[in-house]
Amino acid sequence: MNQLSPKTRQRMVVLILAMVAVTVISAFSIVWMQQQISRTAANSQKLEAQLSETLRKLRFLDERIATHHQPVVLQGKVAGLLRPSMEDQVVWVQERQLPSGRSYAVSQPYEVSSNLALLDASSAQ
Repeated sequence: MNQLSPKTRQRMVVLILAMVAVTVISAFSIVWMQQQISRTAANSQKLEAQLSETLRKLRFLDERIATHHQPVVLQGKVAGLLRPSMEDQVVWVQERQLPSGRSYAVSQPYEVSSNLALLDASSAQ
């Protein structure tokens, strides 16, 4: 009945081939995206595991620091080394200046100078 012209037939074949090509390319792109999603999920899972491990170690260190800074522990470390200050005692502290502008006392063993201005030799006897 109705005969299609060769030009129309050729356009239909090109259209069908284009639809098949788009379908195949879409299928491959969907597979590729699924693989990328699974890779990203696996990497995220690894990073979450590392983060949880780091947080666990940090909590452990925080607990150790808190334990070592308990007043009882600190008192036990200096037991027998500290004594109450005397009424007229003078303590010289050497300071050092840091590049940040802050001053800190130099931590050295306790040192007493014999040429103190407030030293009264008669009252010590």
